Amino acid sequence: MDLSPIRYEYHLRCAPGPAFDAYVQEIGRWWHPDYSPDPAGFVGATIEPWVGGRLLLEDATRGALPWGEVLEVDAAARLVHSSTLGQTREHPSRITVTFRADAEGGTVMTFEHGGWSQENGADRGKFTEWPRILDRYAALADGV
Repeated sequence: MDLSPIRYEYHLRCAPGPAFDAYVQEIGRWWHPDYSPDPAGFVGATIEPWVGGRLLLEDATRGALPWGEVLEVDAAARLVHSSTLGQTREHPSRITVTFRADAEGGTVMTFEHGGWSQENGADRGKFTEWPRILDRYAALADGV
């Protein structure tokens, strides 16, 4: 069983501060509805940007559905949260997103979905389509 982190890197035109803000404050705009419990009922998504804050998918009929908790936050630099999306709540995985300035005034955003173990590793294969979601984020961030 492969327990290695799933990792993607994006080179964005905007600085780390706006890239971080687009990730956190605009998740409801870039999150793909297909990756929610009911794509037809998808209203948006929210990240509460403080340690202990929740990640929520907003559904028209079910309301706010929690799918993670913020574990670390360093504004404009790093966000770490648990994830139970597509997994059991007892064995969450972990998503780490970092933002660092590049030499051209843009940002290198690194996305890592890890925290895989014997208890949740069988779910890892469900997450092959992160680029479909993250490409939407990158397009939004580059428009900032």
